[in-house]
Amino acid sequence: MQNITTQQPDMPPSEHIYLRAMQEKDLRAVHKLETLCQLYPWPAWYFRRQLRSASCWVLVQQGMIIGFGIVAMVKDWAHIMNMCVAPGYRRCGLGRRIMIHLLRIAKRQHASHAWLEVRPSNIPAVMLYRKLGFRKKQIRKKYYMKPSGRENGIVMVRRL
Repeated sequence: MQNITTQQPDMPPSEHIYLRAMQEKDLRAVHKLETLCQLYPWPAWYFRRQLRSASCWVLVQQGMIIGFGIVAMVKDWAHIMNMCVAPGYRRCGLGRRIMIHLLRIAKRQHASHAWLEVRPSNIPAVMLYRKLGFRKKQIRKKYYMKPSGRENGIVMVRRL
């Protein structure tokens, strides 16, 4: 599966969309989506590494990958490593759907808490995480790269 899309969906976003475990064959499309959505994307090899050590999921509609999410366990904590939804599918509840799935996976693996990092400038993501019960725990100075230098990262945590 190597297709991704940036088009608006022709049908309501919840129809014919499902989550499944990411597979090796998905890595090219997942990396392409990451590159489309991030100014400084993860390198392709890093996705392959996560596929071997983390719980990786893709959101699929009509054979196209329209999103993904990755959660890794660190002792009894879950680290939401990465999540992405194709631009044409945003603001439809799909990011929430992916996050709830990742949190359920973490809980099944007996995680007591989940944490993630987010850019303060990514207001829609910060708002989503707050609605899902995440709270600001700390600031990581100069955590993210940006064209004009570096941007802080907000560490957000929630109990599972």
